[in-house]
Amino acid sequence: MTPKKNDPRGVTKRAKSPARMVEAIEELEWLADKLKSVDHVEIDIESDSFYVYHEKVCLVQLTAFGEDFVIDPLSVKDMSPLGDMFRNPKIEKIFHAGEYDIVCLKRDYGFKIVNIFDTMVAARTLGLNRLGLAPLIEEHFGVKLSKKLQRANWGKRPLTPEHIEYARNDTHFLHELRDRLTAELEEKKLLRDAQDEFKRLEKIEPPNKTFDPDHFWHLRGVRDLSGQQRAILKRVYVYREKTAARLDRAPFRVMPEDLLSRMAQQPPVTMDDLKKVKGMSPYLFRKFGRELLKEIEKGNTATPIEKPPKRPKRDAWDADTMRRYEAMRQWRKDAASKRGVNPVVILPTEDVRLLAQAPAVNPDESKTWLDCISEYKRESYGKEILEILKAPSPARKKRRRSRKTKANSLSLESADDKA
Repeated sequence: MTPKKNDPRGVTKRAKSPARMVEAIEELEWLADKLKSVDHVEIDIESDSFYVYHEKVCLVQLTAFGEDFVIDPLSVKDMSPLGDMFRNPKIEKIFHAGEYDIVCLKRDYGFKIVNIFDTMVAARTLGLNRLGLAPLIEEHFGVKLSKKLQRANWGKRPLTPEHIEYARNDTHFLHELRDRLTAELEEKKLLRDAQDEFKRLEKIEPPNKTFDPDHFWHLRGVRDLSGQQRAILKRVYVYREKTAARLDRAPFRVMPEDLLSRMAQQPPVTMDDLKKVKGMSPYLFRKFGRELLKEIEKGNTATPIEKPPKRPKRDAWDADTMRRYEAMRQWRKDAASKRGVNPVVILPTEDVRLLAQAPAVNPDESKTWLDCISEYKRESYGKEILEILKAPSPARKKRRRSRKTKANSLSLESADDKA
């Protein structure tokens, strides 16, 4: 249902009855069977990434056939009954800022997810300034949602009624919000642009996360340390990561980064010295003190670290690629200005990078240069993009010798003649 233009508030109101909790496999199977007959489902998740090392999906919220459901994967264990719904192309899955949710659902359950609508993508395509779900709901429905539990630990049990109410509101309003944003997209002839981004979301895959021990170079103040101090910092940095993985706790919750840096700046020699380091709480001292001191001792005798490791250069990122990249960015900016949209609606920045590199990667196959972008983007902008990519490099200007250099050259020639 699309509201009338003179109706600033949506018809969807806060739910009066509590959300239905799904905590057993039998309940999930019943819900999955009911979802076979719907044409849209509103979806959100909650995870514990802010608290643990090995993050996981802790809640899955669904709104369908007029009811809100909060599924507890920690109780249900087997989420596979939802697989049919996610891969059914006839059922639209409505998310808000769904990229992270989609990645988590694929990572934890191996779901294939098709036919996506993302209300944040729609809002961004429309050029709205406030893209968060809470401000959009307040604007369209006059309902102010609490942000109190935004950083809640969703892995803790039992869940309180307040947690469940907070979670259900992330999907309760999504369908009508989707209808309202779709009407605006159609009116401004931007629906196809939004749909193109929805298709990209279908293809997103979970990243392969691996720990890089040299990432300590990103810590504040590392370049002000001596080589030996950096060797110590690397030891305690790696120790913290291994400890976080073992305890399944977010690294910053094991030990703050500024404490690591202070231990490297003025390395303690004894346990008493370690105890006096600013930020070394009694708990940290008692729990990790002896092991930390051992790591510091090993760092003190390790080879000093003078320079960061050499990173492999990006493939095909030379002067010509950089020239194409800047030309593509300027073209994108101009194209966005003409259409009155954000430049990323024309082309995501990653696509600009890939296009700039394409001629160097496939120098003899210009027909494949546009393969990295969607069919819609190729249809809309392919001709203009190819003109930029095929443009010859500007001739390098010959450096003109200064008069002084020329005079010196003539003097030398005259001296040679006299000799």
